[in-house]
Amino acid sequence: MARRPEHLQLRGSIYWLRVRVPDEIRPIIGKLEVRRSLKTSDAAEAKRRVRIERLKVEAEFDDARIKLARSNEAAGNSRAIDLTDEQVWTLATRWFVAAEKKNASRQLDPDETLIHEEDLGFIEDWEVVSASVHEQVRTLLSEVGIPDPAEQGIISPWRAKLARVLHEATIESERRLINRSSRTALYPLDHRFTNLSAVTAVNPVSISAVTLSDLIQRYDRDPTRPRPSPKTKLKQEAQHRLFKEVIGAKTLVTAIDREKARKLLDTVKALPSNATKRFPKKTTGEVLRLAEARGLKPMSVTTANSYMSAFVSLMDFAVKEHLIEKNPATGLRLAGDGLRRKDRRLPFTSSDLACIFAAPLYTGCLDDERGYACPGPDRPRRGRFWVPLISLYSGMRLNEACQLSEDDIVVEDGTDIILIRSDEDGLKRVKTHAGHRFVPVHPELRRIGFLEYVAKIRADHPPKARLFPELTVASTGYISDNFSKWFAHFLDKVGIQEGRKNFHSFRHTFRDALRNAEVPQDRVRELGGWSSSSTEDDYGSGTRPSMLAKDIAKVGYDGLDLRHLYPSSET
Repeated sequence: MARRPEHLQLRGSIYWLRVRVPDEIRPIIGKLEVRRSLKTSDAAEAKRRVRIERLKVEAEFDDARIKLARSNEAAGNSRAIDLTDEQVWTLATRWFVAAEKKNASRQLDPDETLIHEEDLGFIEDWEVVSASVHEQVRTLLSEVGIPDPAEQGIISPWRAKLARVLHEATIESERRLINRSSRTALYPLDHRFTNLSAVTAVNPVSISAVTLSDLIQRYDRDPTRPRPSPKTKLKQEAQHRLFKEVIGAKTLVTAIDREKARKLLDTVKALPSNATKRFPKKTTGEVLRLAEARGLKPMSVTTANSYMSAFVSLMDFAVKEHLIEKNPATGLRLAGDGLRRKDRRLPFTSSDLACIFAAPLYTGCLDDERGYACPGPDRPRRGRFWVPLISLYSGMRLNEACQLSEDDIVVEDGTDIILIRSDEDGLKRVKTHAGHRFVPVHPELRRIGFLEYVAKIRADHPPKARLFPELTVASTGYISDNFSKWFAHFLDKVGIQEGRKNFHSFRHTFRDALRNAEVPQDRVRELGGWSSSSTEDDYGSGTRPSMLAKDIAKVGYDGLDLRHLYPSSET
């Protein structure tokens, strides 16, 4: 018989969700359990709906936990944490194993044995020994570095349970001491401690007071990790905020299990795209409810999996730091969206290119600021003019073109080349190791006047000046971010509104041109900065610039006439 999913209950002919409210948030939720009709009598449909409703309930629980945490922080209890039942038993067993080791060498004489037997009656009386046991709890928590809720004025269910289990461990330790001394089994073994002590003595479970919030701080400060770019750092901060909200900032790292990792996966799967920007002041639970009510499309599979990859990396770090033994999130990711990688961005067609380079920006506009789309007498030649042309004839990524400086255009092997590189100051960035490369200046860029433009920048600016100083740097640290937003508006103005076409389409267009020109694969990779992930990439010094210049000269686009951009054609 198939097992009914957890939290699913049949009442009459209708299925219901039934979930017990965790002890710590019952005062906020105001009830012992949550019951909700799934409004169906079909078992298969109920199984589908119960998962969705369960996620909503968990979101409500999370909201309650956030409110509880805020109230605790307001009361000065910012370090309040929770322990699982397993961790409570592990702590008690830790104490029990230490007591057994201490008692192993003890041998009581008959009189002492009788005294211990008499004392055992008092030890078993909770009312008599409760104060002593609570003192043992304080000592034990101090030894492992876990803040004691009692000292913070917090009534904690797990601490109360730890005291009771520690009391049982004390009774068991005393009974075993008497058994060993009398050489008879006066008292039966408590097999819970027998099993746990056997396991713990060999491989003790780590109890650490490191919370998820602490782990994230350690991860961010880890000197062995490469320093992230400002843009990557903003992305990581958004990911980490979600982790703390879904799992709990004060959740112990050792308490993060597969269930919590799956809860994170279920959450990112349901969140709408750009949730942080669209709902900056809403909790995750509130966003989930709004998304469902408004029928918002969830974030892409790729974005959801980027969150999970970041979480896996964080948990891998916890393993490396010996905080946990294994990563609870390994392998958790959504199945692919069925979109082939090469189809995620579309190349520009010949008609697209004709529209782009027949726009007022290239034929005469008011200016290259707000008036770029309005016909006029001006023929400006700055970043907005050159960057698309450079990418079309070199395959450069947007930021690679935007960040160029005058010293990136050099002559080598008798060939004018453009260097694509990063710098030590982090002002220039290249996406991958293979991205560090050079590209010969395409003959069409020469004819349009690119080298003359470079010469003018050199004459009017100090050494190492940026080729396009008017392009602004976004808060992310990238010049490309603001340009990307502008170019999206530009495409809309010229009538290109296909969602999978953006600036990166130039790179796809360039790759098709190399393919059509039958440029050898190894030189395609050199020109585009693509890696084969083969060790052969590390051998030799690469193709000579003069040879690559012959290959790039073969790049052309049928039907694209740019003679109106040649300097001699300007009036």
